[in-house]
Amino acid sequence: MEKTNITKNRETRELIMERTFDAPRDVVWSAWADPEKLAKWWGPRGWETTIKTFELKPGGVWHYGMKCVDENQGEWFGQVSWGKAVFQSVDEPNSFTYRDIFSDEAGNDNPDMPVMTITVSFAERDGKTTVTSTGVFESAEDYDKVINMGVEQGAAETWDRLAEFVEQ
Repeated sequence: MEKTNITKNRETRELIMERTFDAPRDVVWSAWADPEKLAKWWGPRGWETTIKTFELKPGGVWHYGMKCVDENQGEWFGQVSWGKAVFQSVDEPNSFTYRDIFSDEAGNDNPDMPVMTITVSFAERDGKTTVTSTGVFESAEDYDKVINMGVEQGAAETWDRLAEFVEQ
């Protein structure tokens, strides 16, 4: 199985992830665009995702919670982390852009946590799909905070789960 390539650039405040999946673009796009499918793979290993709202359209909101169900994750076990995406643009099946925001269960923004603008693009070649996620933080401090939270490991595990889901 291929791994997720992660490029960090503090100077430009970018976190870029790229991976080629052994599945056609329509299958990979659907894994992101269908909330029932998305809930099956989104989040790191040992976490389950519940999606409260999902509207893949400009101005639409994807509001979700991730709950740690793995007892081996110590203090994280039983905790729920809420987040939301506010979609800025959607070009099906090529790309979408959203603002990634930490929130509470009611969908209220958490002003103490960083916001990132993320563009996810999908390119098919020879029946395989390369997904590139380019996240840009609002400040270097926000970049540092999220990198120090372990976003790389969580994102890599999430994309491993996506690969398992689409490459069946």
